[in-house]
Amino acid sequence: MATTDIRLKRIEKEYQSVREGQDDILDRIDAYEEALLGLTQAVVANHEWSKRQFAEFRRDISDLNDKMDRLMAHLDVPPKPPAGFVKE
Repeated sequence: MATTDIRLKRIEKEYQSVREGQDDILDRIDAYEEALLGLTQAVVANHEWSKRQFAEFRRDISDLNDKMDRLMAHLDVPPKPPAGFVKE
């Protein structure tokens, strides 16, 4: 049984090698999960920001339309003709 110790050491090294490989894979999965969570949070924050920006944009456009209507009324600009094809 001179080879028993050698075989046990080989098995131990193979086991450690497999364990280290599994640990590396699990560490990478943890890093990917953390990155994905960070990206998800960034997307949610971006979405909220864009909703606020769009609401402000709509208010600004509405204000500009109101100002344009008042200016056109003040300058007696005739109303815009209907767009598209008109029956004659």
